[in-house]
Amino acid sequence: MRMLKIETFVYQSGELVDAVSVPSTLAKTLIKLLPKNFASQFEENSEQLEALMSAISAPEFTGTILDITDKKENERVVISIS
Repeated sequence: MRMLKIETFVYQSGELVDAVSVPSTLAKTLIKLLPKNFASQFEENSEQLEALMSAISAPEFTGTILDITDKKENERVVISIS
């Protein structure tokens, strides 16, 4: 079963702080409930949100969708499908 994983790490040490896994079928169901223009309402992050939604919808996709680093907050977030 494919899983959508969201992992948060300490940027400098790489230590895992938190992790959440959601079955991709549940994530796909939730996406279908969103309005068609949902991503456009997230002005500066709409491209990343569209990439996330496309990857969840594509049954053959596995791997990292987004890898976001915030050096100021010493945080790294990785969103992937495995």
